[in-house]
Amino acid sequence: MFFLPNPVGRFQVGVTTFTTPVRPAKVIGSAKFRKDNKAALCLQEVAFTAYYPADVDSKSKKGAPWFIRPVKAYMQGFAAFLGIPSWILWPIVYLFGAFLKMPAYPGAPLLNPANCPKDDKEPISRWPLVIFSHGLGGSRTAYSQFCSNLAASGKVVLAIEHRDGTGVMTMPRSWDGENKVQTKSVFYYREGDICLHDSDVAATGHPLPLRGQQLAFRHHEVHITYTTLCRLVRKDPSLEIDTQDCKSYDFASWTARNSVGEEIIRHNERVALAGHSFGGCTILSLLSTPPLEGYRRIPLDKTIILDPWLDPLPSPGPFPVRHDIKTEERASSETEVASEMDAALPGNDLNPKSEGGSHPEMLVINSEAFTLWKDHYARLKEVIAGWHPQGGRIMTIVGSDHISFSDFPVLPTFFQKSTARPIAEIINKLSSSFLTNRLEETLSTLPTTNMDVITVGKKKDKYGSPKRKLAGNPGDIITEPLCRRRGRIFHAPQSVMMIHIIHFDKKYVHKFIKYVSIAPSFSSVCLVADSSPAFEFKGRSSTMPLFDITASRMIATLSKPS
Repeated sequence: MFFLPNPVGRFQVGVTTFTTPVRPAKVIGSAKFRKDNKAALCLQEVAFTAYYPADVDSKSKKGAPWFIRPVKAYMQGFAAFLGIPSWILWPIVYLFGAFLKMPAYPGAPLLNPANCPKDDKEPISRWPLVIFSHGLGGSRTAYSQFCSNLAASGKVVLAIEHRDGTGVMTMPRSWDGENKVQTKSVFYYREGDICLHDSDVAATGHPLPLRGQQLAFRHHEVHITYTTLCRLVRKDPSLEIDTQDCKSYDFASWTARNSVGEEIIRHNERVALAGHSFGGCTILSLLSTPPLEGYRRIPLDKTIILDPWLDPLPSPGPFPVRHDIKTEERASSETEVASEMDAALPGNDLNPKSEGGSHPEMLVINSEAFTLWKDHYARLKEVIAGWHPQGGRIMTIVGSDHISFSDFPVLPTFFQKSTARPIAEIINKLSSSFLTNRLEETLSTLPTTNMDVITVGKKKDKYGSPKRKLAGNPGDIITEPLCRRRGRIFHAPQSVMMIHIIHFDKKYVHKFIKYVSIAPSFSSVCLVADSSPAFEFKGRSSTMPLFDITASRMIATLSKPS
């Protein structure tokens, strides 16, 4: 039996995979399989693995399978994802993968904070909630090190098993009364497997149409995961919930109350989202769109985005959506539109932690590879600088790869790099300290360096460019400050129905206008300029100034003409 590294923290970690049906099943988008013309994105069941502080004793058995069961089907999924024959993986899986364990207690009761050893430095009365979204080729266990370390520090982490064709293999079930009917395995979708309706592709505006529909699918999964957890801890008698392996779990521990009678999971405030790669893209997509119809807004406080992949998101953007009472209701008159636009602009105090305030605080941790991806990194800096009212930072870890955020680099193999574990530990420390508002304190104890890109040798990469790397030692942290927003801040209101540009001085067009973005969900028009003169665009019914967001960009919005 092989174990992944033990998590670092005060608490032992439990792990339980929950499932809940989607009634009726939802077909998302127009994606269909080429071979049989059936819907490719059908949401029948949502599954998520909970990592949490566990109540264990000497009789508790440690060791939860890392390789998802059934082993044969999951092995076939890995082979299909890697594009290699399954027989090549067969001996590796059965001699290694099938015996690999996570250092967690399967099905263990959730620990009640009232029973925790007292810690004056870090008293806990309720467990904070984190929802995690995996990347392409990921799974609910592929990031067990990240999730377990958060759990060991006193968080309940829900790692979603996305069943949108982005995972290696999933086996969703259709629920028929008390019976769960197993459906066929869902393997990773490739472009050649799927066909999309042309009109639907044109309407979405997503540069990668399949990924755009998969993002929509993921939105539902995130909301259902959150809602299911809320209903579980509240003892909702109508909730249908089971475990993936249909084994029993300690229901009483999840519905218990602390010493002052509160639910022991803090789900009604200060929830955090985390995600890697396409999972980071999922978070940005969620934060830049209105809540889905039929779901309540998730009360977010913080987000951790690991090596986000931005290509599936429309550009320019994504732009933050301010979640308050007014923006969750569509305006029915021009007066409401005007007042909502006024509410979205300072001088209102846009404190992310205030009730009904703006978007949550954001930590972005990049790999060296994604920071050296020049165009992508430039877009990421632009997005993050315009996202956070207080200004944001992107942290890059020298020597890290895109997969450094997953379990794969620390698997107990002969091919493990000596830097894999130290880099994973740094990622975990930064993430945990950010969630507990101790990021600056943690940074002062870790090695940091400045951004310095150097050319390595004379050999060029596959794109014909010189190979580059970041100066520094593996594990060094590069913290690059981004420009803070200055002056009045613009937040795109959700209820603006239509905005037309009627009159403007044409001599400024080529000099100042960089692009025009029409957000399809609100149909508002944003003009982005390359400099910041005292200049106004005039609409027929009103005049509104351009607002300086960074040193080089402005956004203006015009009200609806009469």
